[in-house]
Amino acid sequence: MASINGQHLDPKPIAAQIKGLLNRNLTAILKAEGLPAHGLKAAMQARLIRKVEEYAHSRDMAGFKRIRGRVFSPTSNMSSPSPKNRPHSPAQSARPSHSINNNAGRPIGSIPHSPLILGRLTFKDSPFLTVEDELCTPVKCPMMPQNRSNTTASFTFTAERLARIVAEPSLRVMVFCAAENGLGPYSKHDVSFPAQVELKVNEVEVKTNLRGLKNKPGSTRPADITEYVRKTTTASNRIVLVYALTTKDFSFVVNLVKTHAVDELVERLKNGKVITKDTVVQGMLSKAQDADIVATSTIMSLKCPLSTVRMELACRSTLCSHNQCFDGKSFLQLQEQAPTWTCPVCNKVISFEALALDLYVGEILNATPSTVEQVTIEPNGTWSQNTRPQKLRILGGPRVAAIDSDDDLMEIPDTRITSLQKNSSTSATPSLIKTPPISSRETSFPATSAASSTRPLSNKRPIATVIDLTQSDEEDELPRPAKRKMSSMDSLLRAGTGEVLRAENIRNLNFPGSQPYDYGRYPNT
Repeated sequence: MASINGQHLDPKPIAAQIKGLLNRNLTAILKAEGLPAHGLKAAMQARLIRKVEEYAHSRDMAGFKRIRGRVFSPTSNMSSPSPKNRPHSPAQSARPSHSINNNAGRPIGSIPHSPLILGRLTFKDSPFLTVEDELCTPVKCPMMPQNRSNTTASFTFTAERLARIVAEPSLRVMVFCAAENGLGPYSKHDVSFPAQVELKVNEVEVKTNLRGLKNKPGSTRPADITEYVRKTTTASNRIVLVYALTTKDFSFVVNLVKTHAVDELVERLKNGKVITKDTVVQGMLSKAQDADIVATSTIMSLKCPLSTVRMELACRSTLCSHNQCFDGKSFLQLQEQAPTWTCPVCNKVISFEALALDLYVGEILNATPSTVEQVTIEPNGTWSQNTRPQKLRILGGPRVAAIDSDDDLMEIPDTRITSLQKNSSTSATPSLIKTPPISSRETSFPATSAASSTRPLSNKRPIATVIDLTQSDEEDELPRPAKRKMSSMDSLLRAGTGEVLRAENIRNLNFPGSQPYDYGRYPNT
């Protein structure tokens, strides 16, 4: 045990005390000693104990006394109130982080105040955009469930920023907006504007799509306002966001963004990850050897499921388990318009970093002509050009064979149909052939049998034996029913339809079973 001037430097009591400290006290002491103040609690305790032992072995009395005082009196390191107890005002929350002096009036071991990080507004990474600079501080749009409101932000270009925008066409000024998701201040947000929103730059409405795909979070693109801002260092640019009927808080910020074209990303994709042929074949063999799976040949399409044309750059995600690929350029063009980042084959969420070229499918594309749209894949990994089987169909009697395409039809003549058509033209029409009477039907069977025994066998039916079912054996017509005599009611109806009924006509009507009406008795009728 080390000692200086009779004073023992024993680190064991200090180490025992360190193990009972809270996380905030450990963090404050580590920061005061210039040590890293992150990680698990056990790691921070071990880091501080090693520092105590270092002071003891080096016989550093000043450092040993300093760290012992901080360990046994942890409240002295927290001279400023903790974030939970410190008064908080909305004005301090709205103040940007870069306008506050982080070190002014704060002891060395104090914990930073939480409003310092409320001004941070970060968004999820996109391969098409890279945020270069923040042109204004984030502006909050409070929730307005019933009313209409607007928020305003303004910025002025510096000479350096303006020179970069003029020199680099890929630099754009964009408005990013996000809804409050309830996560931490360092969480990344999806670009999302209110449902009812108008964006104005210098009193001019920005005509752009501020709404993404329905029920697809993250499919909204930031608003490009480069053509609406004043490109000068003397005039200020005013951005107004008008919104209504929101059930959550929103925040927006204006950023200077560097854009990346699709062709640039395609080149990065070509020089990036690859899925080798051996890896694909090994995966097929492992599936074929599985006892629970019956491996058979499959048809692989060489057309992109997005553009429905033959692929040029076959790629897929390393997170997907299928062998079907899609065209990389078509996929990136679609994501530039509506960034959903889902696999078009299995709908799994993917990213640009997970895309890789499939060399197995790429070899098939290079070895087959451009007219081939699909190939047959065997369980062992071998492939062959897929040809559709020959189909036989009967179209109106003749047999027709379809080879390779439904448009190329080859007619196979049938001699039976031809002979039947010739006999039909020379024979009498069926309408002139009458069915023989019933009395002659029974005697006609032996003759027919004898005639048929002498005729050579044939598959066609004799035309003379065609039975006409349209004619009847009954030659006498049934007597027509007698005409019904017209009654008085029929006369009344006929008179009512043709002319106006007069009183004398009605008086002359006699209904069966009724007594004549005495008009003299009732003169007013």
